[in-house]
Amino acid sequence: MVGSLSSMTGYGLGEEERSGLRVVAELRSVNHRFLDLQLKVPRGWAHLEAGVAARVRDRLTRGRVEVLIKREKLAQSSGAEFCIDEDLAARYFEAAERIAQRVSVTEPLRVAELLRMPGVVELREVSEVVEDEADLVLVAVDRALDSLIVMREQEGSNLVVDLRSRLDRVDALRTDLEALARRQVEAAYVRLRARLNDLLEDGQLDPDRLAQEAALLADKAAIDEELTRLRSHVELSRVALDGSEPVGKRLNFLVQEMGREANTCGNKAALSEMSAVVVELKSELEKIREQAANLE
Repeated sequence: MVGSLSSMTGYGLGEEERSGLRVVAELRSVNHRFLDLQLKVPRGWAHLEAGVAARVRDRLTRGRVEVLIKREKLAQSSGAEFCIDEDLAARYFEAAERIAQRVSVTEPLRVAELLRMPGVVELREVSEVVEDEADLVLVAVDRALDSLIVMREQEGSNLVVDLRSRLDRVDALRTDLEALARRQVEAAYVRLRARLNDLLEDGQLDPDRLAQEAALLADKAAIDEELTRLRSHVELSRVALDGSEPVGKRLNFLVQEMGREANTCGNKAALSEMSAVVVELKSELEKIREQAANLE
């Protein structure tokens, strides 16, 4: 299926909330030769990175993927808690009493002032009141992955349509080269005959010698083998695009091989028309290479 191939470019967003905490996962991916993960999690959640990375690797094979995990305390939630260190508060109070007696101050230490003393009241981190925070994060990551994969598949489908069109164009240019190659061999034969006639005073040629020279010239000018391999590479590329497995690396290899054949055809080109076709062929192959680099 065409739509089963994926681009490496995409964005996904997922979130989950529970026990007064919302976790948001953002995933961004671009093309890369391998799977390169860059994780950023809130302070105190570093122990969750391994689980998140495993989740991403289970579903993606290539691309530079940035994973950003954010946590937000819900305003309406009662999940946040604070602790009062009563022993510390008592020690503050006793110390204040002793100082008050020493300096003859009778005003008592107010409770509000006591609660503001360092260490008496501690607001607990939201993560401390959420049970199984790893599950909360993984649910958000899974939803972000779902969204990312849908976008990558849509982009991949568009890339495949474009690649098929460009492969058709490459095949058409190959057909043009076949016709021009025949003209090139015929023209080379005519030039060879004229040149040999000029070199001979009586204008008589040994047919066998002419045939040998023509065969050698035709072999140097022929691009039949190159065009046959080019056609094979185009067909293999089409077959790859028909599959459901990742094809980016395979397609990149085939495009490199097609480029080699195009270069050889260009080196053997003696007709200006053939050179022009080779230039267009190389341009089309470069566009295919750029697009294939985005396929997973």
